[in-house]
Amino acid sequence: MTHFDFYFDPVCPFAWAASRWLLDRANAHDADVDWHLMSLAILNEDEEPDSDEQRRRLDTARRLGRVLAAATDKAGADAIEPLYSALGRRIHFAGDEVTSTVVAEALAEAGLPAELADAMDDASFDDAVRASHERSQEALGEDGGSPILGIDGTYFFGPVLAGIPTGDEAEALYTSLVAIAGTAFAQMKRPANPPTFTA
Repeated sequence: MTHFDFYFDPVCPFAWAASRWLLDRANAHDADVDWHLMSLAILNEDEEPDSDEQRRRLDTARRLGRVLAAATDKAGADAIEPLYSALGRRIHFAGDEVTSTVVAEALAEAGLPAELADAMDDASFDDAVRASHERSQEALGEDGGSPILGIDGTYFFGPVLAGIPTGDEAEALYTSLVAIAGTAFAQMKRPANPPTFTA
């Protein structure tokens, strides 16, 4: 059985696209996936944001990271994927603004206490976010963004997808990545434009 580790930042659309593909194909292949948090806010903390929009996005990444850390603290690692999926449907598909109400709705959908939304502004969870982020970088062996994918212990930055592959394309990507994880393949590169999603 193939084992995957998937490190993501919840605001990253590239990670969202890859996660939807991975969920689908892992289920089809009865593969095992462990979900982990990384942080674009921490990755970029020593650099000045290019714009106010990027600053807001990194702040949102930090605040959602705290919520995922609080959920993990409350309910264990099995809480990560259902909460990530519930958040992602709101952020990436519906285009919802990330408010405490939206986060509370996602928590409730994931079977978690809605009051964990308060963690958005609770800096006591920052150490847990940083520890998970540092594990992602250590696994990769260098600084890398979101997502980071481990396949049976071999880690890559990526796949960074411009959309969510389906059908034969999704299967071809799955089998190709599993195959190259056992080779000297070194890198996956980000496309020029972020993906867009429809409900």
